[in-house]
Amino acid sequence: MTTPTAQPDNTSPSLAGNRDRPSADEIRNRERALPILLSFVAAFIDVICYLALFRTFTAFVTGTLIILATELIHEDAELVTKIVVIVTFMTSLGVWAVLIRLFAARRHLRSVLFGIEAALLALFMIVGSALSPLRASDAPETTAVAVIAVLAMSLQNAIMALVMRAHVPTTVMTGNLTRFVISTVDIFGFSGVDARNDPEASFKTRRQLLHYVYVLAAFLLGAVLGAFGFEAFGFYAVACPVAILALLSVLALDRR
Repeated sequence: MTTPTAQPDNTSPSLAGNRDRPSADEIRNRERALPILLSFVAAFIDVICYLALFRTFTAFVTGTLIILATELIHEDAELVTKIVVIVTFMTSLGVWAVLIRLFAARRHLRSVLFGIEAALLALFMIVGSALSPLRASDAPETTAVAVIAVLAMSLQNAIMALVMRAHVPTTVMTGNLTRFVISTVDIFGFSGVDARNDPEASFKTRRQLLHYVYVLAAFLLGAVLGAFGFEAFGFYAVACPVAILALLSVLALDRR
């Protein structure tokens, strides 16, 4: 008599886990507000840093690198803070990456990370207010305030790269704007390509495209309100992004 061949158990935990794991599109749809709010925060902070810290960017560090390069041709250039910002960003980003990977399986990781970023920005607000007016680009107090902001914004970059990988970047809009324009051409048929059938298309539907509009608009709004807020309230304007991050931290408590 022939022994029946054992059939694979398609309900094994590993297979069930793979089947139940949400796709990138499902994650984006479930958490659509997160990149919008974080884009607002990044632009708000970068504008304040540019105005208060003598043309220093702390989220869009490429801008600081460009300004550093232009300062090299000036005889009275003040380069210390710019160099410290770039080195601190790279070093702290590496530290955040190690810590996030080490604690990736811990509950409430996202809540803790948003809480840390909120705390760092609150410290940035308090120290910046206490030391204002900052007297020079390379003054020790300017460098100290810049370092605190860099720690916060390098953490946001690490969160987007390692924790929220299904979402769009929130600190740099050049790539987002590029994909938005190209996808607009494809989705509306101006290029003769059907985005829904194009495996290389960043966005396949008008709904996905509209989400990018919100992200770009939030970034622009954050920049404008950051400029007016700093003009009216100085460093205390940072209370706005601190409140947003604190809210995100609380709302993330029910997630891993």
